[in-house]
Amino acid sequence: MTITERKPKLVLVHGIFNTGSVMSWMRRRFESQGFECFTPTLKPFDGRHGVEYAANSLKSQIDKRYGEHQRIVLIGFSMGGIVARYYLQHLEGYSRTSHLFTISSPHSGSYMAYLPYPSKAMKQLRPDSELLRSLDESADRLDGLKLYSYRTSIDYTIVPSTSSHWELAENKKFFVPLHLSMVFSSKITNEILARLNE
Repeated sequence: MTITERKPKLVLVHGIFNTGSVMSWMRRRFESQGFECFTPTLKPFDGRHGVEYAANSLKSQIDKRYGEHQRIVLIGFSMGGIVARYYLQHLEGYSRTSHLFTISSPHSGSYMAYLPYPSKAMKQLRPDSELLRSLDESADRLDGLKLYSYRTSIDYTIVPSTSSHWELAENKKFFVPLHLSMVFSSKITNEILARLNE
């Protein structure tokens, strides 16, 4: 078995209004260190059918790519972190996952989700939404996983930015200007690589 085969597969989950291509820079950084990466696109990318629909799409794409038992690591950006949590907690993804890294994900919701856009997922990302409460209530399903949450205080998409602080995770704040820049930050990729190599 080669070193690459021994390493977990990294699944990078994009956020709302993005596609898997937004994770391409980060994917290349991880691939240069010998990790195999998968950057699925969750359609429709505006989340109109909700987080549950996106999480089911994520599950089916992971299963198609890696079968049902290959160990994976999840890296979720913005809404992608919430989709990853739903997959882990409600679709039994926890049974095959070792780490979850969330990057600027609204674990406690974002007031920007009150913008008048006709998307079910936008409503689900509002503070104290039914979906976010259900994730908090079933969080014990994440026992045994290594959980990390990264945020920037200069974030005008996750409002307040402290919503990305997740009580269950190891949290770290980075000086990175603006929300989208987080997936183009060598500080973030270096941090994730350090955790994966522990």
